[in-house]
Amino acid sequence: MSCTSEYDFFNNIDKYITEAKKIENPIPPNTPLANCDDFSTQHTLGNKEKAKSLCNSFAKLNQYLVNIKTSVLNPCNFLNYWLNSELSQTWFSEDDCISFVYNGMDSQLFTNKEYSSLYCQLYNISKVELNKMNKLYNFYKNYSKLNTIIDSETEPNKQEILALSTQCCTDYNDVSYICNPGNNNNNNQKFCEKLNEYKSKYEELYQKVDAKPSEISNNFIKLSDCPNNKIISTAVTGSIIGLIPLVGVLYKVSELNIILRILYGYQ
Repeated sequence: MSCTSEYDFFNNIDKYITEAKKIENPIPPNTPLANCDDFSTQHTLGNKEKAKSLCNSFAKLNQYLVNIKTSVLNPCNFLNYWLNSELSQTWFSEDDCISFVYNGMDSQLFTNKEYSSLYCQLYNISKVELNKMNKLYNFYKNYSKLNTIIDSETEPNKQEILALSTQCCTDYNDVSYICNPGNNNNNNQKFCEKLNEYKSKYEELYQKVDAKPSEISNNFIKLSDCPNNKIISTAVTGSIIGLIPLVGVLYKVSELNIILRILYGYQ
C-alpha cells in the first residue's frame, strides 16, 4: 500500500473519531473476553494484561467500523493507523509486526458470533509517518471538541477552550515547518495537504468565535497568535552560537592585557 493512501481515512476523520470515542467507555458485558484471554495467552506483546485490553478495544472498534463500512468507505486504513498507534505505546514490544498481531486477534475472535471480520491487510507504519498522523488525528479530535463547545448554548468552559486551542496551536507549530518551501517533498506531500485542510477548517472557527461573548473569544488561541517555539529556539540557538566566537575574542584580548601588565610590571 502506498504512503499516499495511508492518509485517505482523514477524508472521513469525523466519522472515525466518533466511532473511536465509543471504545473509551467501560467494556460492555457482551465483549468477547474469553477470546481475548486466549489471544493474550498466545500473544503477550510484552505485557499480557495490556494485550488483553488491546484485544477487547479492537473487538469493539472493529464492530463499530463494520457498521459504517460501505462501498466507498473502507475503514481498513483507519484501523491500520489505530493499531499502529496503540502498539507504539511503551508497554508493548517495539518489534511487534502489525499484520501478525491483527491476524492473531482476528483469528481468535472469528469464532465469536458477535464478531465480523473486516478482512484488512495491515502493516507497520514508520515512526516518523506515525508521529505526523498522530498530530493530525489529535488536531481533529481537539477541533471537534472546540467546535462542540463553541456551538453549545450552555455556559462555555473557558479553561477547556484555552487548553484545547493552546494544544492545537502548539501541535500545529510542531509540524507546520515540515510544509515550508523546500521541505514539502514527495514524502510530505500528502501530509501537507491534510495539514492545510485542517488549518482551513480550524480558521473557519474564527468567525464563530468572534461573534461569541468574550468568555469564548478571549480564551481562544488562533494559530496566527501562537508563538512558534521552533523559530524562537532556532533564534536563541543561533544567538548562542554567534556568541561563541565573540567569547573567544574577548578571552584573547583579556589574555593579552594580562601579558602586557606583567611585562610592564617587570620594567
